[in-house]
Amino acid sequence: MGFGKQIQIAEPNEKVKTPVFRWLKKRNGISIEQQLNDFLGIGIGLKEGININDCLDFNKKEYKIKPYFLLLTTLGSEIVSNDKRFLFPSDDVWYLDRECIEDNGDYVRVIRRIAEMTKNDFSLDHINDFIDLENKCAWISFKVNGQGYKFDLNVNDDWLDIRVFEIFSILLLKYGSKKRFFFSDIDPNLLVVLIEKEKYRRLNELLNIFIPAHLGEGRSVL
Repeated sequence: MGFGKQIQIAEPNEKVKTPVFRWLKKRNGISIEQQLNDFLGIGIGLKEGININDCLDFNKKEYKIKPYFLLLTTLGSEIVSNDKRFLFPSDDVWYLDRECIEDNGDYVRVIRRIAEMTKNDFSLDHINDFIDLENKCAWISFKVNGQGYKFDLNVNDDWLDIRVFEIFSILLLKYGSKKRFFFSDIDPNLLVVLIEKEKYRRLNELLNIFIPAHLGEGRSVL
């Protein structure tokens, strides 16, 4: 369903991902500790009580060869805690499989994860959805700080509509947050970060693969 660990790293000769790996080749050799410190500088950090060594999916050498990218995918993927709970190492990044929308409840799970990521910005609850792939119909509804919202979404087989992250970037703007969603579409996966808008330039200095989920900062579709 795409909500657990979804680490899928392409080989350098795969066409879709070649630009990412060209960028990484220029930055290799950076330690995990330095990468974590650089992420902290833009607001991406580990949850309290999480040890990065318990999260690593690859040999530490791999994280130096492909700096920032591999570590972000690790921070954004679910792990199993010592008490057997599924959790994300960070609430500032999410690495997910876009092919995760099949039936009612799938967008609810997506928005619940967004609620975890935005919990310090507003209250997000009363989450509902409707999904009918055969008739190409999908919608989501929820409340933000008690205000109700409902949106129709695009249906493309079982692919998540990326517009979900645009919607919540606009809501972050509306409710006075400095944070926005930025994403990289790494077919079929999606790497999403939530950071302050002013940190976006520094993010792309570290890893130049992200675009804003909402491009029209001066307009609103709500």
